[in-house]
Amino acid sequence: MKVKKYVFDIFEHDEDFKFIMKRLLEASMEESFNSIVITEAGKGYPIVYVNAAFCELTGYGPQEVMGKSPSILQGPKTDEKVIKQLNANIAAGRLFHGKAINYRRDGSEFMMEWKIVPIHNDKDQITHYLAIQRDVSDQSP
Repeated sequence: MKVKKYVFDIFEHDEDFKFIMKRLLEASMEESFNSIVITEAGKGYPIVYVNAAFCELTGYGPQEVMGKSPSILQGPKTDEKVIKQLNANIAAGRLFHGKAINYRRDGSEFMMEWKIVPIHNDKDQITHYLAIQRDVSDQSP
């Protein structure tokens, strides 16, 4: 079920609610079982945030990836067709959902399923991307 955007209009009316929701969102990202990455929308999509699940999944610490492109997770077996579709969706401002082999810091492979959501500012310009990722190596393709 998708939450309608107007549900979040309450953010504009109650400063305490803004604080509480910020804390709820922060806790949900930090304590998520899924890896979460936020990038800027600029060239190379520099990483500005990763959660603990990302670090556990990839073996990278936050300071090792800040400012770098998420492409550091790609390698020889990463499916170029999936990456092309990812780039096409991003260029069109659309959500992306896909699976591809990625690589941990130690070079080991894992099958990652991920969604990338464009984040718009109040002028409807894409400023960031939110990526939600999970290891599906043990699942059939």
